[in-house]
Amino acid sequence: MTIKERNWTSIVIDRAFQLKFLSYFVLLFLTTTASLYSTTFLFFWNMKKKALQVGIPEGHVYYQFLSDQKNDLDLLFLALAAFNFLILIVVGFIVSHRIAGPISKIKRFLQNPEAEENIQLRENDFFKDLAPIANQLKDRIK
Repeated sequence: MTIKERNWTSIVIDRAFQLKFLSYFVLLFLTTTASLYSTTFLFFWNMKKKALQVGIPEGHVYYQFLSDQKNDLDLLFLALAAFNFLILIVVGFIVSHRIAGPISKIKRFLQNPEAEENIQLRENDFFKDLAPIANQLKDRIK
């Protein structure tokens, strides 16, 4: 398949690799999101604890203010987390595609070097240095 023949039905090149690659991104996202959220939770917990230590009684309006601020921050946090997750998935998919494409072409070449046309990689693909090497090997096999 040449670069010009690519269509949206072949968007996933190597399902196993790309899903595993994206799962690493998702795991990293979940870990960082949980750690960031825990800092905001800890901040509001400490604010309530300090208020109790200085003698502000339990029913004081200050605690309602803290609760409202935490709820507002939670909503903002959820919206930003969803936005960041979307960006992460899109970028992760693009990067996985730029890795999986060249590797897939090299695999096809290695399976049948005589039948394969010269390997041509896209401009932004990783491992661009492998295409000339594979094409030189193909010329030697002929």
